[in-house]
Amino acid sequence: MRIALLGFPLSGRTTLFDALSGGHAREGVASIPIPDPRFEQLAHQAGARKRTPAALEWHDLPDFNPDKPETARQLLSLARQNDALVCVLRAFDSPYAPYHAPIDPARDLRFWLDEFVLSDLQVIENRIERLTKLFQSHKESAADRAEHALLCQMHRALSVGELLQAFEVPHELEARLRGFGFLTRKPMVVVANIGESLLGNEAQSEMLASLQALCDAHGLPLMSLCATFERDLRQLPEAEQAEFLQIMGVSEPALPRLVRLVYEQLRLQVFYTISDEARAWLLPKGSTALDAAATIHSDLARGFIRAEVCPADEVLAAGGWKAAHKAGKVQLVGKDYAMRDGEVIYVRFNV
Repeated sequence: MRIALLGFPLSGRTTLFDALSGGHAREGVASIPIPDPRFEQLAHQAGARKRTPAALEWHDLPDFNPDKPETARQLLSLARQNDALVCVLRAFDSPYAPYHAPIDPARDLRFWLDEFVLSDLQVIENRIERLTKLFQSHKESAADRAEHALLCQMHRALSVGELLQAFEVPHELEARLRGFGFLTRKPMVVVANIGESLLGNEAQSEMLASLQALCDAHGLPLMSLCATFERDLRQLPEAEQAEFLQIMGVSEPALPRLVRLVYEQLRLQVFYTISDEARAWLLPKGSTALDAAATIHSDLARGFIRAEVCPADEVLAAGGWKAAHKAGKVQLVGKDYAMRDGEVIYVRFNV
């Protein structure tokens, strides 16, 4: 899963990316593990020689320059290639941010949302035009007609400033729409990048209250953090981090919460395989045992016979996978079994 970080120049977007990646990213791309204590316990219990946690791929996109429309189009095109968006807004004082004086993260978020809406409108209008020409040749299918009707509904919603995140799309049309990469349909998290002086006092900020009201109106999750603080904390030896948090009056780092929040917005679940290698895998909610097998390897899906599944908590409580088997905790399921978050799976297959 690809996550795009977007923000105006000097919003702290790249500082946040450096904090997430620990400064070890290459060319603005970093694979960030999802915090998962349960996985670490499973791997330790199994004595796994190799441990591969589930991770999200974060992309630090280029600066958005309102004065250069061509760069804006390029940026939005890149954003479409990602599965979720994280919009970083400046909520700290800086004399070096000419596009953002005075500080107003709510205004900046409105700008981003307007750009997303306008961009999606253009995509829809282009597609409707092509479909209209197809209709004139009388070569359209029933699916083309259904798509046209749906796009017209979306166009009306966008025209009055609504986002498409909650827009219901018939299952049979999802594949047709997927290639458009509608920005207003993507899961989105809003990050208010505050100054260190505001840490712990966010509730007293009228600026953040205004931003929260705007996010609530559009159903967007908001969290505040200080990117420079998170970066500096990440650079400290682990033994000194707790002391630094205490000095700053902060209970815990914000980065794990951000990664978890993005994970939740993507509507994903995790499942595990344990042997010499313990590995956590990501799967969309509602997926089946066959989908899980295909995620591990195409051969497992092609030769799928049955799958053995057991909740990770029960594996841990039993003392391991073999012990869970003996205790009758492991369930034998077919390919249509609906996977639940946090299950361990072993696939029986033959190719």
